[in-house]
Amino acid sequence: MNLHQCVYSNGSFLYTNVLSNTPNTPFNTGTNVSDTRDTAVKCGPATTGWRLDSPNVAVQSLDRVRGRYLNLHQCVYTNDRFLYTNVLSNTPNTPFNTGTNISYTPDSAVNCGPAVVGWRLDSANVAVQSLDLASRRYLNLHQCVYSNGSFLYTNVLSNTPNTPFNTGTNVSDTRDTAVKCGPGAVGWRLDSANTAVLSLDLAPGMLRNFSGEAR
Repeated sequence: MNLHQCVYSNGSFLYTNVLSNTPNTPFNTGTNVSDTRDTAVKCGPATTGWRLDSPNVAVQSLDRVRGRYLNLHQCVYTNDRFLYTNVLSNTPNTPFNTGTNISYTPDSAVNCGPAVVGWRLDSANVAVQSLDLASRRYLNLHQCVYSNGSFLYTNVLSNTPNTPFNTGTNVSDTRDTAVKCGPGAVGWRLDSANTAVLSLDLAPGMLRNFSGEAR
């Protein structure tokens, strides 16, 4: 599984996208399931006024034969002007990196970097979701992006403390065909152009069961 994270700046705030299929195609990523590791991140060219924020851009290749659970850590930071969402453990901006990994055990605590001066964790939007890739065929990755008129907030998890903003991310034997997003809160609305669900078919690659046997 190759999880691409593309972060863009318009000079005022950052926008994080991890999906390859949002309606806002110039910002789409290369996230995919493959039998080979992606060695270079793939990001759309964006649109006028936006540029890639390269310190926060990366691809993380997660080998599904080395573990049962995708432990997806989401770390959201604030500088009191806007929010920045990171789900990867290997961006060049290491103080903001997460604990996202593949393991035979689910992670029970989120792992987030300490950030840098002027930034702090926005704990209401921070969580880890452990997804059992051996139990179902599809990883349905829901991305919900919200706007308050000043900046955007990206969430991909279904279990943050900030429940009105939670998503429908899950594993299932069926593809999700519609994105599931919480209603947000007063002053926030869904930014539909950047919101989508990506269903990744886990069947083509070999998984291992908890005992380590091929299945």
